[in-house]
Amino acid sequence: MLSTTFLGHQGWLFQSKSSCFLVDPLLCEEFGQAHALEYRVYPPRVFSFEHFPKVDGVVLTHEHDDHFDIPSLARLERTIPIFLSARSSTAAQQILREMGFTVHPLVPGKSVRFGDLEFTPFCGAHTSISNGDEWDTLPFFVRDVGGSGNFFSMVDITLTEQHLKWARAKDPRPVVLGWTNNTLDWSHMSDFADQRKGATQECFIKMGVDRKLIIGVWGTPAATLTCAGGFTFYGGRTWLNHRVFCVDNAAVCQMMSRLYPKEQFHATRPGQTFLMEGHRLKRVFDDTPFLTTAPPETWPARGSNGKHEATDILDYAPATGRTEMESAEYAALEQGLQEFAGSLVSGTEYVSSACAFVRGTANAEETYLAGIECWATDLLAILKGELGPIALSFGRARLWNALSDQFLFDVFGDLYRMSHPLRRPAEYLRTYQRLWTKSANTAPTIFHQ
Repeated sequence: MLSTTFLGHQGWLFQSKSSCFLVDPLLCEEFGQAHALEYRVYPPRVFSFEHFPKVDGVVLTHEHDDHFDIPSLARLERTIPIFLSARSSTAAQQILREMGFTVHPLVPGKSVRFGDLEFTPFCGAHTSISNGDEWDTLPFFVRDVGGSGNFFSMVDITLTEQHLKWARAKDPRPVVLGWTNNTLDWSHMSDFADQRKGATQECFIKMGVDRKLIIGVWGTPAATLTCAGGFTFYGGRTWLNHRVFCVDNAAVCQMMSRLYPKEQFHATRPGQTFLMEGHRLKRVFDDTPFLTTAPPETWPARGSNGKHEATDILDYAPATGRTEMESAEYAALEQGLQEFAGSLVSGTEYVSSACAFVRGTANAEETYLAGIECWATDLLAILKGELGPIALSFGRARLWNALSDQFLFDVFGDLYRMSHPLRRPAEYLRTYQRLWTKSANTAPTIFHQ
């Protein structure tokens, strides 16, 4: 027997009759690495930790804050072993050891056993033109040694034929596929020049392309489970729930089911459990004793199903909470920008006259083809390593590009590459330690088997 329970966003619990382990668990209501945690898991969940099964281990696929969440890990008994990529930053490994965990490296292609459950990570690169911050995300394959079923997930990276061949080598028949929906709908950001139209249709097409590849290389899975996009904003960024929002998994699954009525597509909700036996999906349970989805009437409005009065996207608050800088900080900002400019040059020597940031008084949008507007306090915090670049995303900056179809302007990607935890482990460690300090008094609620 093999079952998988959806924990929310991209978190999973895998269980057999005698073994259990977690992947990328978000166990708290809020998550994030900014000064104020402004993401909440969606849809809302109700945990009953007194009924939570004992676990044999926890796997973390990569260091993004929606997968590597320090407050969630603080809920674990310290004897539970933690597994993460051997190429993870020293900051990630050190904070886990400071918390009292034993850390085990994951090597692509090398399986790990949790009792009668087997977890196999594959190579993956979380890089693209617009997102260069993670090059070591681990897609994975899970099976039970008794052959009841299997589960395959690409996590956050693009599905390839090679990944499917690796999965097929582990088991010639797919049973359950976890399909990640990371498509965002920007169509309500009307003040932005680069609007995205038909995001649901775009996601549907992506899923259809992946389905064709999966069937051609590996076969038709018994069920496809859509996940991700499991967050909302609150506080000062509540208005974003109605401006930039994740494409609804249920809508995409409905479209796929209409086109392929003989196949199963499920828009997962927290607590749903999928039981596999005999290489097929035997049964679906809507909730478990330890986790249920909150009633729909309690869900925060998201997307086009609600409005928020404060929707002026020209007004936004800083991630640091500070709108003023001290005089000495301006020198630090200029020094940080000089170092940032140096990181943009691919040659062996940085020449400031060839690539530099300079002060200007002209109207930026009228003068420059492309650019970014953000709070100086936020930018300084990123350059100093006190915040990750993600702090500028989702309503914390304004970007423009007059020729977006011809001119590549990727300031977020540039900041991500400069700020990668493998390049700045000391700065990331301070962020992790800050989150751990806030969670240090959390009593473990999930225990080792």
